Amino acid sequence: ILRVLVTILDTSSDPRALAVACHDISQFIQHHPAGRGIVNDLKAKQRVMKLMNHESSEVSKNALLCAQRLFLGAKYASFMQA
Repeated sequence: ILRVLVTILDTSSDPRALAVACHDISQFIQHHPAGRGIVNDLKAKQRVMKLMNHESSEVSKNALLCAQRLFLGAKYASFMQA
């Protein structure tokens, strides 16, 4: 499923799909004990960082939340709620 979400980040132009993919990845990071490492191994960080400047505010918001969780990990990022 994570590979599909990362593929959506690369291929989709639909703002809703991009926002949902970023949200789902950030939820995975928060709830899976090794989520941060798994997402980093899939090279999703670069894809999420590109979406932080997206024209849609919803995509930008979810990309920022995902990036914060990637950098901080679930232990320190659990207080950030969308």
